Amino acid sequence: MIVRIIELVRRYRTIRLSLLATVLDCSVDEILYAVDGLENNSIMRVRGSSLVSNEAIAESDISVRMHSRFAEKNAIGKLAASLIKDGERLLIEAGSTLSLFANHLKEKKNLSITTTSPLIAESLVRHSRTCNVELIGGRLEVHTTALHGEETQARIRDLKVDWTILSPTSMCIQKGACYFHKVDAETSLLMQRSAKKTMMLSDSSKLGVPSRYTAQTMQGVDVFITDNNGELGFAEVDHHFRKARVFHAISEDADSEDFILLNS
Repeated sequence: MIVRIIELVRRYRTIRLSLLATVLDCSVDEILYAVDGLENNSIMRVRGSSLVSNEAIAESDISVRMHSRFAEKNAIGKLAASLIKDGERLLIEAGSTLSLFANHLKEKKNLSITTTSPLIAESLVRHSRTCNVELIGGRLEVHTTALHGEETQARIRDLKVDWTILSPTSMCIQKGACYFHKVDAETSLLMQRSAKKTMMLSDSSKLGVPSRYTAQTMQGVDVFITDNNGELGFAEVDHHFRKARVFHAISEDADSEDFILLNS
């Protein structure tokens, strides 16, 4: 059983114990006993009612992330979109939460949106008649759905936008907003410098999870939005957001789609 637990923690980084018990058809106590028996406790830790990865691990494929924790991500995206005013200029990086955020922008009027995500650009062009959408050119690499490279970074440096909207790989306890790949962290920092204000979106599975390269600026972010299922995780990282307006999006029925993914 412990091999399967390690596999799932490495894949999803944060897993509710109750959900894991359902998937493994065992009790929470049995899971805790198995985890307690690990010789190498650098793999994971227990945080309240969840198991949390202690390892810096790359995110799952976008096809998995678009369905994992959908309820939380959609609630975060909807709340974030409500803070955007008609006519504003946005710079959006790639990611599953940001794709859902973009879906909620379709009723906004006269937005100017620049993005490094082909997925987000295509969705906005198809469904929004009043948004002006620019897809920044660059190189598409296997580890990401975002465009990168010198062309991408040069264009970002030239931009002046009202909002940069980001969703880092994780929110580290010591380093704040972090990415697994160096190029993603570098691009994130450039995007923050091009904006009057920065909004950061993070579902609670990312809170307190380690990653490799920081993109936390001295100025911090203006708005931070997470879901309402990560009180203990947010307590580990809230010192990075003391100057920010913090929102907790309310999501319901969060376990159903995760059960399908975990049990597949």
